[in-house]
Amino acid sequence: MNTRERLIATTADLISRKGFRGMGINEVLSLVEVPKGSLYHHFPKGKESLVTEAVKYGGKAQMERYGAALKGKGAEEGLVAIIDVMIEDLRNTDFCEACPIAIVALEASEATEDIRKACDEMFKSWQVGLAYYLEKRGISKGLEKAEQFYALLEGGFILSKAHRDVKYLEQQKPLIALILKA
Repeated sequence: MNTRERLIATTADLISRKGFRGMGINEVLSLVEVPKGSLYHHFPKGKESLVTEAVKYGGKAQMERYGAALKGKGAEEGLVAIIDVMIEDLRNTDFCEACPIAIVALEASEATEDIRKACDEMFKSWQVGLAYYLEKRGISKGLEKAEQFYALLEGGFILSKAHRDVKYLEQQKPLIALILKA
């Protein structure tokens, strides 16, 4: 991994644990073991452009994990598997990590327009990918249902994280059948 990629990956990791405001550039530079000039060499706009790329990186990595969970499963079973990925992430990190986009999106009103757009782009790409998956399994109105599912998932994630209890994600599982049949 080159310096640029390490800066992005480290920033994505810190954001998933600390959020946009909690992640500091000096911490990133220290972890990657590069001088401040390296940041501006690779990211002329500084923190804004680094975080924008980290959001995309984290979003793509999470989408790959969701894709692996969906592989070989029917629509309902696959969506339950995505929820299980999020539950596993929360449990394995003592509720400190999970959705890399939601963390930044919650702070996006305080961030720049580029960062907000990166969050929007990642959520949309997740929804489009899931819509394709659903339609391949004979589910009509795939995009609408994918949007509903992600709204359900992210709401359950936020409540589970806030209450440190995965029951809010577990409660979403029976609602999947309703979404798919609508």
